Amino acid sequence: MAEGIKSLTYAVRGKVILKYLGQLALMLAVLTLVPLGVSIYFGDYNLSYRYLIVIALLCAYGFPTALLEVPGNLQINEALSIIALIFLISPLLMTIPVMESGLEFTDALFETISAITTTGLTTLTDVESRPKTFLFARAWMQWYGGLGIIILSVALFMRLSIATRRLTEPLSTDSFISSSRTFARQMLVVYVILTAVAVLAVTAISGDFFLAITHVLTGVSTGGFSSFNDNLAGIPPGMTQSAILFFTMFGAIPFPLFFIAWKSGLKNVYKDVEFIGLFALIVLFSLLLTILLFNQWGGDWQNALYHGVCTAVSAQTTTGFNTISVSELNPVTKLVIIISMIIGGSTASSAGGIKILRLLIFFRLMQLIFQRTTLPSHAVSKQTLGGKTIENDELQRALFLIILFFVVIIVSWLIFLFYGYEPLDALFEVVSATATTGLSSGVTQHGMPTALKAVLAVDMLLGRLEIIAFLVLLYPRNWFGKRA
Repeated sequence: MAEGIKSLTYAVRGKVILKYLGQLALMLAVLTLVPLGVSIYFGDYNLSYRYLIVIALLCAYGFPTALLEVPGNLQINEALSIIALIFLISPLLMTIPVMESGLEFTDALFETISAITTTGLTTLTDVESRPKTFLFARAWMQWYGGLGIIILSVALFMRLSIATRRLTEPLSTDSFISSSRTFARQMLVVYVILTAVAVLAVTAISGDFFLAITHVLTGVSTGGFSSFNDNLAGIPPGMTQSAILFFTMFGAIPFPLFFIAWKSGLKNVYKDVEFIGLFALIVLFSLLLTILLFNQWGGDWQNALYHGVCTAVSAQTTTGFNTISVSELNPVTKLVIIISMIIGGSTASSAGGIKILRLLIFFRLMQLIFQRTTLPSHAVSKQTLGGKTIENDELQRALFLIILFFVVIIVSWLIFLFYGYEPLDALFEVVSATATTGLSSGVTQHGMPTALKAVLAVDMLLGRLEIIAFLVLLYPRNWFGKRA
């Protein structure tokens, strides 16, 4: 059996990797033109020079490799390798302009990884003194990082499963490539329209276009970077804060549902298990956090309700905006937030965490295990969720990813404990990084040991790409062996 499987295993093809990385490099060069233009507009010409260097490097690699002739089919391991590599290369290149804003290399790399993985953790204590180009650029990185995940991780290696069937059925296309390309185009349209509507709404409410663009880009992508030192707490409580947080919820909804709603109405949206699960969890954690904040603050219902809802939305969508200081919360409140961050948002959204769909699959499996104890040994029971069959390999992948998620958290947490950090705060920080949330208990800061910055950076990358892509990079047969 093992030899038979080995004979069917194909290593990645070098030219395929080079070509698709070249295409992505050219796309990244085009995306970098935006902060280049912003730097010229604000007169940050030293930054402009560095963005030109990045664009030149990307084009120098992209143009010759993008023209390589390769087979039309793309293997799953090739797609995963390409995704993992571009998420390693992009932050490294973007440190070139970020370091111009006064950051050391380690802090600059931490910032760019946090941006492109849409996490939002930062070692900076004073962001308001940074150039406006810097503030826009890191918001822009979060925006295209969120879009990249939606398209790359789903469209490039879409497989038949309960999640992808739900996403591809409305597309009514016949081939894998056609479905993927159609899906990618539709998600791009949804993402851009949602962003544009949110920018217009927040600008109208706040009267500040720069505030709107920097917070909407990071909100829709569930990234959570802010142009204020105190994050959203730097904005007076009220309509502006509420509007920004309102649009973050759209970033955690499965993006294909927007297209389904436009094509066939809202009735199918309301039946979606993740859509229902997301808002049920937001309501649940809002109530829990409101009660906990009410008790901690001595009976202030109005503030407890407002900040309880804000924190629940931020944690569940894994956006990481904060309207209150997490470090001042009591241990039980922090633990509730940790649970919310671990669950996260929906598949095919820009949110992180283990995802609601996988949690539902896990609970469905538990139900089936108990159910089978009451059935005859010869009985056959189907594994279904939301009216669709759960295949065995899909069930295995979901459980495997959940296990890997917790392994990463535990190993990273133990490293923080070795350095002497308080256990709950260390756990909060590690979960926040792995779930790509960005809420901080105060552990992440400039003076943190470089080794721990590296741990959190790896957590952010693993969490954003759901671990498997980077394991594929380390798998020897991915690189050595028979090629198709």
